[in-house]
Amino acid sequence: MSRKSEKSRQYIVDSRQEKLKQILSLAFCLLFTDYCLLSTVSHATDLPIRGIARGESKIKVGDMAPLVTSELQDAHKEGKVIALQLGYPSHCPWCDRMDRYIREIMKDTNNFDNRAIFIQTQIEHAKMIAPPEEGIRLKAAYGVEGQPWLFIIDKQGKVRYIYKIFVGSDVFKRNIKELLEEEKEGHEKSGEEEHEKHE
Repeated sequence: MSRKSEKSRQYIVDSRQEKLKQILSLAFCLLFTDYCLLSTVSHATDLPIRGIARGESKIKVGDMAPLVTSELQDAHKEGKVIALQLGYPSHCPWCDRMDRYIREIMKDTNNFDNRAIFIQTQIEHAKMIAPPEEGIRLKAAYGVEGQPWLFIIDKQGKVRYIYKIFVGSDVFKRNIKELLEEEKEGHEKSGEEEHEKHE
């Protein structure tokens, strides 16, 4: 092999090695930057970046629901059954599935004849978007980790059902109807008692 072709081959090898070093260096810089950004954003609100609902909530079935946002307080004052989803649809597949079918049910039933309301709030980071202030308050008040969580609250403000990760549409509809039926029976009973007093 001539000295010229040997030099040419060595130049190609050196050139490829230099490019590989540059690519590896750039990849390392990008990974390090991503790590720094994610750590900073996560630390900003003390919330995990993402994660499926896990553990147990601080609030249990039978507890009074912490109505820590104006939207929840207004719904409670109006005497509505509340379906509260803690999770962010565009960030979490299970949140998205539940959000879609619950919204569909609420639309089809006209919010169960305007006697129920669906409230969805982001409590975790989503694609570098930090949760709103009310999401941070709800996460702390309900003591939940990950997403999604669904709390169904009766008109007295008591938590009656809790679901984490997913609940089927048939179960959701049945739960809401049961609570509305209880309310109806309560009205009929109080009406009968009032009638008996006057007799």
